[in-house]
Amino acid sequence: MSTHPLTAVILTAGRSTRMGRDKTWLIFEGQPLVLHLARHVLPIVQELIISTNTPEDFGTLLETLPIPVRLVPDQFPGAGPVAGLHAGLDAAAHDLVLLLAVDMPLVNPDLLGYLASLAPGFDAVVPQVPHPQTRVPVPEPLHACYRRSCLPAISAHLAAGHRRMVSFLPDVKTRFVPPEEIASLDPDFLSFLNVNTPEEWEEVKRRTPK
Repeated sequence: MSTHPLTAVILTAGRSTRMGRDKTWLIFEGQPLVLHLARHVLPIVQELIISTNTPEDFGTLLETLPIPVRLVPDQFPGAGPVAGLHAGLDAAAHDLVLLLAVDMPLVNPDLLGYLASLAPGFDAVVPQVPHPQTRVPVPEPLHACYRRSCLPAISAHLAAGHRRMVSFLPDVKTRFVPPEEIASLDPDFLSFLNVNTPEEWEEVKRRTPK
């Protein structure tokens, strides 16, 4: 488990054509996904940033959380999740940031802590998970750990019009975490199940540990 101060950055979903509504506000275990995720990372972080371009949607929802929460808009509007990572890193009070997509609700605090513990000596710690069809390991950059030292590389790629989350990783020192290492803490890779369609939403709810 990491002993370094941590900021969590939660990427909200925005408009989702396949789901038909904003996934941020799907109700999961009695609360919106964004609040569910926030509460599950509280044991291991000291600050929470919500990446959103519609802060007015949140009202007073997050005021009951016991750590500082900030709503941070993108500095590169329309550039997708990498712009959210950029804005979150730029705003973070701590050097080390856990990035989490709001549509991956089955978070595992032990796994998140493990990823953070691997960060010394690296700019990024990125899990690799089996592709659903091919089973070939692929990086999952939306459930990963980043340092503020990634900011120059991310800024350069955004300025060049590069929007892929993995585009800047060759330019920073990255520790990829292979599936067999992840499986010791999350054998079914539930942490990486995401919600893009109503069918996937039902599958995630079905796979929720009781």
